[in-house]
Amino acid sequence: MLSGRILRIYLLLVALLPALSSGAVPAANPASAAATLSFLNRPIATFHAELAGASPKVRVQRATDVLERLPERELSQPLDHMDVMFGNQPVTVFRLGDRLLFSLLPGDLAPGDQRSYAALVNDTQAALRVALDAHKQQIHWPNLLRGLGYAILATLGLCFAAWCLNQLRSRLLAGVQTTLEKHALNRSSKGFDWTGSAYQLARRIVEVGTVMAFLALGYLWLVLILECFPITQPLGERLGNFLLGLLGRIAEGFLDAIPGLITVAVILLITRALQDLLGNLFDAVQQNRVTIPGIHADTVSATRRVVAVLVWALALTFAYPYIPGSQSDVFKGLSVLLGLMVTLGSAGLVNQLMSGMVLVYSRALRKGDLVSVGDTVGVVTELSTLSIKLVNLRNEEITLPNAVVVGNTIRNYTRTAGPQGPMLSTTVTIGYDTPWRQVHAMLTAAAHKTAGLVQQPAPYVLQRALSDFYVEYELFAHIPNPLDRAIVLSDLHANIQDEFNAAGVQIMSPHFENQPHQAVYVPRDQWFAPPAHTETPRSDHSR
Repeated sequence: MLSGRILRIYLLLVALLPALSSGAVPAANPASAAATLSFLNRPIATFHAELAGASPKVRVQRATDVLERLPERELSQPLDHMDVMFGNQPVTVFRLGDRLLFSLLPGDLAPGDQRSYAALVNDTQAALRVALDAHKQQIHWPNLLRGLGYAILATLGLCFAAWCLNQLRSRLLAGVQTTLEKHALNRSSKGFDWTGSAYQLARRIVEVGTVMAFLALGYLWLVLILECFPITQPLGERLGNFLLGLLGRIAEGFLDAIPGLITVAVILLITRALQDLLGNLFDAVQQNRVTIPGIHADTVSATRRVVAVLVWALALTFAYPYIPGSQSDVFKGLSVLLGLMVTLGSAGLVNQLMSGMVLVYSRALRKGDLVSVGDTVGVVTELSTLSIKLVNLRNEEITLPNAVVVGNTIRNYTRTAGPQGPMLSTTVTIGYDTPWRQVHAMLTAAAHKTAGLVQQPAPYVLQRALSDFYVEYELFAHIPNPLDRAIVLSDLHANIQDEFNAAGVQIMSPHFENQPHQAVYVPRDQWFAPPAHTETPRSDHSR
């Protein structure tokens, strides 16, 4: 038997000798592409050199044909290799029993591979042994039946786990629904109810979590099914190693991020403590318990916001390098994009912000003041970062950008008025034939009869000018609510007319050439001429 095997090996070598001799020494050919020999999804060796003119790809095809045609009875034969020298190059031939499988050359060592040729041969033989053992198990029908049984058990386990997961999903959704209904029954507030949005969020989280759990179960089932059969076992191992590697990288990334997260948390806590300290200081300034040069009670709120923005911006600058992922190219690119967008779109915004700062720190106006900005007169109802809002005497809301307000003259009628409110004035012109003391008395009497005016301090009259034909009298009185200016002024004018008519004093300015024989006024018996009523209706000043 031994002599017969030696004879067969000798004849095979003799057949190969002409191709390997006389200048056809096997060597690596850089122009040939490397090819990997795999059997049953298991890599065995990678060929880089040509053998007797056969490229690595052709060598792989020939070796694959030999391995696939191996009969089952020969799979139990011993596997070994023998080295043959042709010229100065060794050639290693792998054989299973008496059957030659393929050859390995020193040129098959990959560039940069630190292994020796002997180590390459040993590794190739070990990989070939694993592949042949898998092939033997694959064609052995009891192993196939065992793998099929494991696959059926894995499928039943998958179905049971999916049923349990679906039951858990139903219970979670039912629990969320019950909590929502209980809250709806006990709710007493008529404001915005956040439970509906919270329910939708919780439901979406449960649905997404369920889908992810189903995908994970399907992935594990696929790994188990592939590992049940020798031919697909390498694929299952790769999928399992991929999942374990992914989980390992996630865990490693989380562990690596812990020091940075702790640093960010410490920076945020210190920043929050500093903001609280500054907040207490600003509260003391607003309550006049502490005096800081340059900061007034009117500007404390704006200063608080500016300082808070600066403190948090500084904290973000310190914390940025420690944020997980801040050094990645995606994070840097997103930061550059956001910075570019802010730079391009913030020209007008910065102008409005700086104008708002000018308004705040100049203390030109505040909420509740009656002001005049250009041609607009109204009461300030809101001071925001970008604009101010006024309500004019016609009860119209007007929004003025801060830059427009700063660019116009601001007249504040309330700032020096005190707690009694701003001043309301009206002017009448009376001829020189009427005593000025009588005019003063009638004007103040009309002011006392007007319900919308403050009586203390008392209204007063000033003689503004001594013109050619008449004297100009101006009545001044305080009005508590500037928004009632138009209505109160109308009632004051009506009361002035009644006072002058009752006294028989001509209110018309004497712009004529001849003095009339008698005063021009409305007698008392004609005050209620049709269609006027017996009592003159007054406007309701309450708001």
